[in-house]
Amino acid sequence: MHLFKLFAAAALTMTFATNSSAVPTVTGDPIIVKHIGSMDWPGDKNGVVVPFLTQGDANALNDLHGEASCDVIISTPGNYHMALQDLMHGRADLGHASLVDQIRAQYNLTVCWTTSPPINEEQIPAEVVQFGNLRIVGKPVLAMGPGGKMNNLVNKNLVDATTVKNFLRNRGNAILVRADDDNEITGICDLAEDDVRLVTPRPPARPGEPKDVAAEAGSFGNFSGTVYNVINDNTDLECHDDAEAIFNSFFSQDLAELDLRGLDNAFNHKKFLKVYKRDDVKWVASSRIMHRDVPYALCNDYADAGVIFYHQAKYLKREAAKFSCDLEIIPMGGTAENPMPVAGNRVGTLKIAKVNGTFSNEVKLAADIIYDAMTTAGGVWETILIEHGMVFPQ
Repeated sequence: MHLFKLFAAAALTMTFATNSSAVPTVTGDPIIVKHIGSMDWPGDKNGVVVPFLTQGDANALNDLHGEASCDVIISTPGNYHMALQDLMHGRADLGHASLVDQIRAQYNLTVCWTTSPPINEEQIPAEVVQFGNLRIVGKPVLAMGPGGKMNNLVNKNLVDATTVKNFLRNRGNAILVRADDDNEITGICDLAEDDVRLVTPRPPARPGEPKDVAAEAGSFGNFSGTVYNVINDNTDLECHDDAEAIFNSFFSQDLAELDLRGLDNAFNHKKFLKVYKRDDVKWVASSRIMHRDVPYALCNDYADAGVIFYHQAKYLKREAAKFSCDLEIIPMGGTAENPMPVAGNRVGTLKIAKVNGTFSNEVKLAADIIYDAMTTAGGVWETILIEHGMVFPQ
């Protein structure tokens, strides 16, 4: 097996560097991760609204019907949910009280937030989001997202451009594998092996296909691009000359050439699982929410490796162990404990902004508590981020 080579300290920077070569075009399609024996029950007859965040095994509130709301609604991507939970619900060991409790006590307001793929472009104007048969009605007062998404919100006048600030920087991406996987993946060059199956977020819809607002197009582009760029940009790697071939071995997969009949019945476990274990399957993808489907695919042997945010890999390794699924982090630069992303391993920043609209003075003040906590250097938010494998942007 190829080991990921050590790089000079000067190359181990927290920036995104890449050669001028463009990432190859994705020409294939993945097998979508399906959960064994999952039952997609029909929803209420009044249909669904957009954004709709239900999938077979998650957000399926089948037995709670109607509409509900919160006073302070936050629309945010979910990849840093573990840190956001600590901030919002408090950390006694850090001397940090719950912001939710503080807002309730000070303003008698409730707070809720989404932790899905970014949906704020749809959620803000629609003023609703649906989980199963329950609709959460109300306009978000704060919105978070990556730079491209935030630019869209600004251009559509959905947020106040003067309030846009960076509040989180990740530490690049890592490869996540099963510790007991037979392929013994120890570095990115091992993805070149013929029998390695890769799991990614769901790619964007192709031209003419219906758009899924919860598809994880940005994360897919990030992770698939990382596979190519890290190999292409680091000449010390043994597989450097094979960047395009390795990329295409996954992302040119033709579903028409695969026997997928076992996927028709998720209750016939033997035939169902056999599809994912076929020798010619190379690429599977999340149905909707990657921080659930990527570990599911790895732990259930749908895939051998997944490229994912380092902080998510750290969280998933810890939590999956509680289910007797031992995952291992393969860094792309640095170590599993202290990643230092090499050239081509993208480091991303998330931004926060206040939503334009009419809100009560109490709601604005409550939102300010959260906004200020997430944008102030040297505070508890910075400590929480470091603990979960992220950093506060300087």
